[in-house]
Amino acid sequence: MITTHSAMRGSLVLTVALVLSACSGMFEVEAPGRIADENLNDPDAAPGIVTGMSYDLAQAMNAGSDILALASGELYHGGSYNWADVPRGVITDEDANGIWDSMMQARWVTEHGIERLQASMKPDEFPKSELVARAYLLGGFANRLIGENVCETVIDGGAPEPNTVEFDRGLEKFNKAIDIGTAAGASDVVTAAYGGRASLKAWKGDWAGAVADAQQVPTDFEYYAVLMTDGLTNTLSYETHDRYEYTVFGTEWAERPNDTRAPWQIMYNGDGSVATGANGSTPMYQQQKYEDNGSDIPLVKGTEMLALRAEAALRSDDINGAMTLLNQARAAAGMSDLATPGTLTEAWAILHAERGAITWLEDRRFWDERRWFAESGPPHFDFLNGRDKCIPISKTEKDSNPNIP
Repeated sequence: MITTHSAMRGSLVLTVALVLSACSGMFEVEAPGRIADENLNDPDAAPGIVTGMSYDLAQAMNAGSDILALASGELYHGGSYNWADVPRGVITDEDANGIWDSMMQARWVTEHGIERLQASMKPDEFPKSELVARAYLLGGFANRLIGENVCETVIDGGAPEPNTVEFDRGLEKFNKAIDIGTAAGASDVVTAAYGGRASLKAWKGDWAGAVADAQQVPTDFEYYAVLMTDGLTNTLSYETHDRYEYTVFGTEWAERPNDTRAPWQIMYNGDGSVATGANGSTPMYQQQKYEDNGSDIPLVKGTEMLALRAEAALRSDDINGAMTLLNQARAAAGMSDLATPGTLTEAWAILHAERGAITWLEDRRFWDERRWFAESGPPHFDFLNGRDKCIPISKTEKDSNPNIP
């Protein structure tokens, strides 16, 4: 299994080393205060810059994980927080403040960080640097996160634009990550970029290109947004294990208790009664995917690529091919094969559930529901009927941006 843990945390170690090297002696430590802008125009600052990109992307995914899980029906609100009507599918601009700000910060930091790297590196160093390749990769995921979840995007204080603008920007970055990562010999970056690019090609309607890219990602490959128990706690772990704020009760996943990809368990009190959420009434079905506050969030998985290829097969009416791919993904999770359905309608229903299980609680379900809702015939998925289908421009953005009417 391939992850980003070693690469990202390696960068973090380098950053710490740089900070320590600024100390004049064991007992003569000078308070650093703010880092001067010009000091970042130094090649030695590159590891810290890329680590900052990684942190902000992880923070963006983490900050939106609860609202996206509630909006998509992956979890239900059983706690004490005032989420207003979000659990029922109504998302206001005030509800959007936290997730919007975090997503836009992640995009801004990666895009401007790349400019900083280019300005500080030698011309022949930039196009073959593993750090640069990783920066482009992180930027592509930041664009994908925004594009999949917002109704409209706003680039650096500009006017509202279609959410698909983020897909175009993300494709450009994944292309760069593949080219520069190949030159740098960064195989994990290249493979992850193929996975990210595969999804964006699919969302742009290039399913043949999506399949070609998805085939470059091995089934056991996984690439994560790295969280930490100190400083960047996994929100869903904390809110379902340390607190009982969100529950699987009342969701479609409660009807699938034996799916290893969407694991949960019923919590009991000491007297044997079913425990309730922090609201004192909703049964607590505790998600078990993120058991630790430092649990990382997947960005790309080989099993997701199998589901993407299965969807492409169904779009060509190839039921047998789709089921073969979905069963490969199930086998990787230790699950038995599904029987081949007799109709496209049945096959699409299976695809909806299987992809949902594979990407459960990874900030991806809301987009899948949105795009499937917009389709007719067998691909149509009706969960978002009568519910909001995307994150609106936040109130903080509206209040601060004169280009928004």
